[in-house]
Amino acid sequence: MKYLVAFASSDGVNIDRHFGQADSFVIYELDTVLLDANETERRSVEPPCLGGAHYESAFEGVLEALSDTSAIVAQRAGAGAVEFIRSKGKAIYQIPLTIEQALCIILEDKTWEADKWQYHMRS
Repeated sequence: MKYLVAFASSDGVNIDRHFGQADSFVIYELDTVLLDANETERRSVEPPCLGGAHYESAFEGVLEALSDTSAIVAQRAGAGAVEFIRSKGKAIYQIPLTIEQALCIILEDKTWEADKWQYHMRS
């Protein structure tokens, strides 16, 4: 199975953005059969939280931009954002490491099995 995962990153190396402050996401395709991952693209978004205030409609915009992904990985995410993201059927993880380290954790722990990512498959 192949899944797309979005990482909140300013530099393409580190997961260094809070979900609400992220203005870009690095997209990786995970192959759960080969236990491999490859970067596919980078996507810009309008950060949903500016100055501490956020609106559900702003969260919608980010999720629309990431609609084909199965999971979002950010340095941190507020409780409201986590609840909203999960209510839309996406997994969210808070992993303040490098993307490479996070990919190892996700692949080794077989996270997609626990979260039933099958709703967001890519062939």
